Amino acid sequence: MKKTLFIFIAILGCFSCSNSETQVLNGILTGEFIEITPESNRTTLIFSSNNNQLQEKRITDGENPITRTFSIRLLDSGMIELSSNEADEESPRVLHYKTINNNKFEIGNINQNDPENTIMIFERN
Repeated sequence: MKKTLFIFIAILGCFSCSNSETQVLNGILTGEFIEITPESNRTTLIFSSNNNQLQEKRITDGENPITRTFSIRLLDSGMIELSSNEADEESPRVLHYKTINNNKFEIGNINQNDPENTIMIFERN
């Protein structure tokens, strides 16, 4: 009986964890979004539900845009965790996000060159 209960709880736990990750990428956070504030058209975010990834493309002063890819995971209370394989990012970053409508959301500062408390707003492209 204890083994059966343990297996049931383990399966339920795995199911709820997998649903959490899918929920982020099947809702508004799916597809391509363009930054509208604080700097219009500077950053493009592409959310991929196939592999739970976020690709960031940012226009710089140079000719080539900066492109970074993150693994994304939904946390509680409107928070997401972004993990990168880049050498300059030692640990995952946790950012808030908030849905404004079906085509617009705000997110904490992804752009490390902006002031710390910057809120970025993106609109579906």
